[in-house]
Amino acid sequence: MQEFWEKVERINHHLIFPAILILLVIIVLELFVHIENEKAVLIIEIADYLVVAVFVIDLIFLAIHAKSTKFFFKNYWLDVLAVFPFSLAFGLVGGIYRLFSVSEETLTLGQALFHEGLETEKAVSKLGKVSKWVKVGARTVRIFTKTRGFTHFHRKKKEHLRY
Repeated sequence: MQEFWEKVERINHHLIFPAILILLVIIVLELFVHIENEKAVLIIEIADYLVVAVFVIDLIFLAIHAKSTKFFFKNYWLDVLAVFPFSLAFGLVGGIYRLFSVSEETLTLGQALFHEGLETEKAVSKLGKVSKWVKVGARTVRIFTKTRGFTHFHRKKKEHLRY
């Protein structure tokens, strides 16, 4: 590997621990603090994306150093899952749902329109709550995969399977 990429890998390796700490703060804020300030929400989202970027770069270097594709996916499948953008996927599904529910609302009249609007609002709010917990779960998986606890657990599992 070129000297530049080795330097990038070293720098990224040193960024993993601060990224884990930032991710812990984001999870605590997401679970226990209701933030209404749009700038604060934006800062949290940007920080989350930067943390994911550090983990994606780490995953790229893990893939480069892996013996084979099979070895990579067998040993790092949880890392791949941890960087999957679940929030974007749920946002896309929610947007499509809202698009179809709005077009359906324009076709109905009177009380049916009002009723559908209430039902859509309930469903979208439930989807938002599910999306919040999926985000927290994905962030927790990122922390778990980047700490020594996962490496220790994975090693113990392999030793147990050998006997």
